[in-house]
Amino acid sequence: MTAPASLPTASLCGICGGGPAAFASFRAVIVILIGFSSQTRAGWFCRDCGLTIFREQQKFSLAAGWWGIPALVTMIALLTNANEVDKIRRLPAPRHPAEPPAGAGTRYGRPLRPGKPVPHSPVIAIPIILFGLLLVLCCGPRFLY
Repeated sequence: MTAPASLPTASLCGICGGGPAAFASFRAVIVILIGFSSQTRAGWFCRDCGLTIFREQQKFSLAAGWWGIPALVTMIALLTNANEVDKIRRLPAPRHPAEPPAGAGTRYGRPLRPGKPVPHSPVIAIPIILFGLLLVLCCGPRFLY
């Protein structure tokens, strides 16, 4: 499969070289007690590579973003990522030019595999369990009846 020759280099995926691609920025957040740290992965992504990066960042934030007071930062990152992935989801399946462009990486022609959607991952249980424990601690055992 070949991409149209009219695609500029900027609209090719920075990971696999496929096109079309869209620019997106995905954040992952670590919250520990009273501090937090965030990591951003930004760039031009084809549909498959963008979905993979989105799911990795969301899963990481769901696992590491609830362990302290600034957990609100995690919610903001999750919502921002969900907004960014809409651009990626609208893209068609990636196509690759027959000849690799100059500077093509070792993954040229091999997009990342998106894997399971975030709701189908076991990591989704972490915020649910923490929220349930918070309800029990705040409301006491009467909440269970």
